Amino acid sequence: MSLAPILNPAQSGRAGVPCSVVGASCLLAAASLLAPAIAADTVRDRDKAAIRAAAQAYQEALSRGDGPALAAFWTADGDIVDEQGNTLAGRKSAADATKPAAGTVRPDMRIRETNLRFLTDDVAIEDGTVEVGLPGIAQPVRGRFSATWVRGADGWKLAALREDRLDAPSDAETLQDLDWMVGEWTVVEDREGRPEAAAGDKPAMEITVRWNANRTFLLRDMKIPAAAADEANQAGTLNVTQRIGWDPLSRKIRSWVFSSDGGHGEAAWSRDGDAWVARTAAVLPDGTQTSSLNIYSFDGKDRCIWRSLPTHVGGEHAPAFTMVMTRKPKGKTP
Repeated sequence: MSLAPILNPAQSGRAGVPCSVVGASCLLAAASLLAPAIAADTVRDRDKAAIRAAAQAYQEALSRGDGPALAAFWTADGDIVDEQGNTLAGRKSAADATKPAAGTVRPDMRIRETNLRFLTDDVAIEDGTVEVGLPGIAQPVRGRFSATWVRGADGWKLAALREDRLDAPSDAETLQDLDWMVGEWTVVEDREGRPEAAAGDKPAMEITVRWNANRTFLLRDMKIPAAAADEANQAGTLNVTQRIGWDPLSRKIRSWVFSSDGGHGEAAWSRDGDAWVARTAAVLPDGTQTSSLNIYSFDGKDRCIWRSLPTHVGGEHAPAFTMVMTRKPKGKTP
């Protein structure tokens, strides 16, 4: 048997060395070079899976209103900046989440496209979009978020969350579109979706809305009896004053509210079909930050359904409620 084919440099790639030997050495060399990359990819894949599992568990805890479980996902100094630029303490605000009351319709939050990238082995950024379906409005509210995850001794935790809205309100919305609010309103609780059941109840609130002299602001005065307010902190009627106007800087309708107990807040308004949505952030007298979505569904005549719902991930979770606003006949005083 001739050894020429085996020793042929053209066939072996190295003069005088059998192809089988060269092939084996090449495979070993390639394997040694690829091994760290394969191992790194495997570790990275595990980290990605762990972060996505944590994000899913967070979303499930949010749906349950499980405050302690939500708080456990945050680092001690983690924070949230919402779409209006308000900064919230992540762990504290998450811990305030409460289980929804029986019959309460919770927002339907769905995470859509997400992208996960690693800055270091222990820090990752998750960018994504979210849709929140709300009762009383036709289309879901669409937003985007950027979450910073950091690896700790007990797994991946949220260190920061930044949120923004995708579907900006139309420039066609003007303050005049809220002219239907003008008048005097009696507000009662909508008990289990049956406003007639509360027809005999005392009003939970009295609201008067009027234009200012130049029709540049809607002035909204609310009187909340002590029985409907926080009885632990209110000695009498709580008076709330709100100004609603067009903000030329942000090109949207905004409102500013002040209460007699020292609380204050602001909101951005947008229209969704026949409903109006006010995204509200407020500060209570004790410094607690709260946020909510207030949805007003006007029937075109003298009745409006007012829903106040807990907001998105990380916000202060105030109790949800539904009220029925009924306009008083002209000339009738409280």
